[in-house]
Amino acid sequence: MRAFEMIYRDEVSSKAVSVYRYLLDRQGKYEFCYVSHRRMAGDLKISVSTVKRALDELERKGYVGIEQQRRANGSRCCNIYRCKSP
Repeated sequence: MRAFEMIYRDEVSSKAVSVYRYLLDRQGKYEFCYVSHRRMAGDLKISVSTVKRALDELERKGYVGIEQQRRANGSRCCNIYRCKSP
């Protein structure tokens, strides 16, 4: 199957596809990546709320796994993103 054929067939929004490609690029040879919403928004030239909506869509459709990390005191730190390969 061609790369990204499945994500296009699932009718994922264009913004979500952009975020997915960005995360795959950032992930590189590793099985995960972590990057802030603000950084993604700046690099992709979209708003932070659009990034959040795209990530919700990708997680709901099973293309991205999101793990919330916590500091020792229990406060939220950052998210780790795991992309399924296309």
